[in-house]
Amino acid sequence: RKRDRHDRVAEAAAPVLIRLCEKVKWPSDLFVPAGDHMEKRETSRPYSPFVFRGNREQIGRRVGWLMTGVGRAYLASCPVKEREAILQRLRKSDHPQDRLARNPKGLDEILSEARRRGYATRDPSFTGATYRDFAWGEPYDDGLATIALPLLDGRRVHGSINILWVKTAYTIEDF
Repeated sequence: RKRDRHDRVAEAAAPVLIRLCEKVKWPSDLFVPAGDHMEKRETSRPYSPFVFRGNREQIGRRVGWLMTGVGRAYLASCPVKEREAILQRLRKSDHPQDRLARNPKGLDEILSEARRRGYATRDPSFTGATYRDFAWGEPYDDGLATIALPLLDGRRVHGSINILWVKTAYTIEDF
């Protein structure tokens, strides 16, 4: 079952995220696919000396595919058939974060850039709202920047891992 597979991935990722946090100090999260969004399954935020406001460390947090670094990293690396199935679902959505699914050329440029760089970033207009927050509440600016990498096993993508930092501390290129 997918849920069991994602539980095993989260269990395996936990010590890796902690070691990464010990090395870079900034926290990381593991997100996995969950239909029309991605879901946080593990985090190293409790181990980071940096504290971010709110309950963003919460496991189960939902984020969209197209505006977030984790979503873009996953889509840039997953098999074409899987990517197309995800995008097909998002094209039918009226959620504001899913609009890019109806712009194949623009999205292809973004995903190609992520492949070229080796990591994905969040859309500059994305300020950290969860998938649900953006639809139902006022957007807010979390003040963070992120890079994200796919969690690969051969050709299979299990999820994406990000690293977050306060965007005034480093540019993406410097980080």
